[in-house]
Amino acid sequence: MKKYEQIRRKLLNRRDEIEGRLNKVDQDILHTNGAPNPDSGEQAIERENDDVLEALGGIARSELEKINIALERMERNEFGICTLCKKAISAERLKAIPYAERCIKCADKDVEDTF
Repeated sequence: MKKYEQIRRKLLNRRDEIEGRLNKVDQDILHTNGAPNPDSGEQAIERENDDVLEALGGIARSELEKINIALERMERNEFGICTLCKKAISAERLKAIPYAERCIKCADKDVEDTF
């Protein structure tokens, strides 16, 4: 586990950042900072903004899920091992994508298989 302590800290910091952002997004969507604008044109803009916030929230939730899975894999001493071929994931890949579950070869193969 000490081998990945720096990555673990990075994941924990990122998780905290995302959770804070999601809290803010949820507050904005629920309009906890005040009632919606009574002007119908402004309400339409607010609804469009809510749609954008929901999309951004979905992206953030997806990343948060990946981070939590990576942290769980660390706890089980499975982090850094490809879930497909069971070989080590390169340090460069983990540095770039700290929640990567697959080595570059398996990730590339997966992309090729979708085309």
